[in-house]
Amino acid sequence: MIERVAQHQTRFRTPGLSPDSRGVALGPLAVILLPGIERLVAFLRATGEEGALDELLDSLRIVQVLSPLRTRELVVEVQSGSSHRLDRLASIARLVGAMVFTGSGRHFVKYRDAQAPFGYDLAELLPEPQDYGLYHDRFAQPYKSEKVLSLRELLLRLAPTAVPRARLDSPRVLYALCHQGLGPSVIGYLARWSVPARVALVEWSHGGTSDVIDKAYLLQLQQPAHRFVALLRSLPGVRLFVPDGERAVVELGHRHPIPLSACALLFGSEELVLFRAGGDGPIPLSPRPPFVDLQAVTSLVDADARAPSQSFRAGTVTGTFALPLRLIPSGAPPRRVAATVIPLTEQDALGRVLAVLPPATLNRISVAFSETSIYLYGPDAAHVVPLGTLYEELGEGVLVPLGWNLSPPIPPEVVRQLARAPSDLRLFVLGGAKPLLGIPQSAFVPATRILIAELPVWEDSLITPPLDADRALPDLWPAAPGALVSMLAPGARSEAPAPRALPPEREEPDER
Repeated sequence: MIERVAQHQTRFRTPGLSPDSRGVALGPLAVILLPGIERLVAFLRATGEEGALDELLDSLRIVQVLSPLRTRELVVEVQSGSSHRLDRLASIARLVGAMVFTGSGRHFVKYRDAQAPFGYDLAELLPEPQDYGLYHDRFAQPYKSEKVLSLRELLLRLAPTAVPRARLDSPRVLYALCHQGLGPSVIGYLARWSVPARVALVEWSHGGTSDVIDKAYLLQLQQPAHRFVALLRSLPGVRLFVPDGERAVVELGHRHPIPLSACALLFGSEELVLFRAGGDGPIPLSPRPPFVDLQAVTSLVDADARAPSQSFRAGTVTGTFALPLRLIPSGAPPRRVAATVIPLTEQDALGRVLAVLPPATLNRISVAFSETSIYLYGPDAAHVVPLGTLYEELGEGVLVPLGWNLSPPIPPEVVRQLARAPSDLRLFVLGGAKPLLGIPQSAFVPATRILIAELPVWEDSLITPPLDADRALPDLWPAAPGALVSMLAPGARSEAPAPRALPPEREEPDER
């Protein structure tokens, strides 16, 4: 039913087929035949990840067709554009088990492959092609169109799938949908911690025959800390979402089967769609709700709190809880290493390590010695020394072991105030019976000064040059190659040769 196209062929039997600039037989339309909805989703996802889906949305059309055997298949119809563009689509379609055709009207012939670099043409047309007449090297049969599928409705019907925990990243923007009864408590908590966030009150209907209207608070957090993400995720009644494009968000820990960032044209410019996992369905919010700063509405959500006291009397603090200062493991990401404490018994090993460090790194390290330990301080270089205990700086010259934190969690400036330590004292938190250890900054010296103990300087004895003042050095005269070397060799000094005679003066000719 089909035959290969020869090079420079210009006449074709397929309606609308013509050669492009490369001589490839190409029609104005391309048709991709898929056996089922699973292959369609796989094709759209692969096209979206490859970056070609957003280019097809203007002309993309999905049609459910019926074959002569009464089986239902799917046809994706797009504009061909050029053979370069269709080559990309054909490679993706063949990867997911689809077939690619090109043509116009109702007749579509198989697109080119390795066996026919310039494409295919029809040898004979089907007498009744119906809505789509597809011609392949293995078959030629008509298809009848049943209905047109909307890509937007397909996106809304697909449920997000879970992703492995290893692929979970800290989102730059996080959306939190809070139940209406839980919202004021969450908003007040985030406001007390000065979390940069905005809030909006949204409502939506269940759709269908139900008249139920749901209301909830929608929070938008900018670069939230990991502990806030973990806390909100553990609360019942709170669902977290991450953006996938500018107009859609997907529940945290899940992804949509089709990249939503490549389907932005299918959503309104003032629309925000929340894709929930677990089969709960999406929540389209149109228009996009206006978000207000969290601090601006904190007083409103706390309006039902108890009225403040009208009279009070301030008193002084007469006691404390006397809690010990301890070190506990920290779940926060580690800070930059600022210091290292090394036992004095490893002094020789430390010397060998410092001796091989690059000069730029060694210049940024300062060292202090005590009776039991060696203290290395260098916020940009102390981490390169593979000895001792690493310390990170909380601030204000307060240092704690790497991966640990203070308990109770008091700020470093409060630690310095309670210790009554001067500003030039670096405080190492040890916990236990001796919670703090102070090292003056003046005790730290550059590491370059401790590598070598002394550099003695020896002066050599100078003598007068053994020259004969009565005899001048001989002049250098032109000599044969090698003669000058033998003259300058030790013991080669002798009497100077006789001066050369000047050539006789030439008499001027008589002009007479």
